[in-house]
Amino acid sequence: MKWVRLILLGMLIGSGLTSTAQQRILNINQQELLRLRDLSLTNDQKRRLALLVQRERLQFYMNQKDLNDILTDKQKALLLEWRNKRMSNPPDSTKKGTGQ
Repeated sequence: MKWVRLILLGMLIGSGLTSTAQQRILNINQQELLRLRDLSLTNDQKRRLALLVQRERLQFYMNQKDLNDILTDKQKALLLEWRNKRMSNPPDSTKKGTGQ
């Protein structure tokens, strides 16, 4: 029965973390919507802004496709490893020895 309690505790913690992260994302999106509303954009400006965002997203995917065509499988794996390291251990400018 002890292992069941551990599993339930893990599930409870996981669901709590998930809901907190989702709430943070919602708050960020709401702030962005408020900023856009404060700009009082015209319909033409909204349309052009939407096209700009759409082009930016498309360009990102096209760049990723080109990168995948250029790199070998070994290079892709190494790049993914570097990205994971960087995401799991973001640089901290407050650490001693950084010269700041």
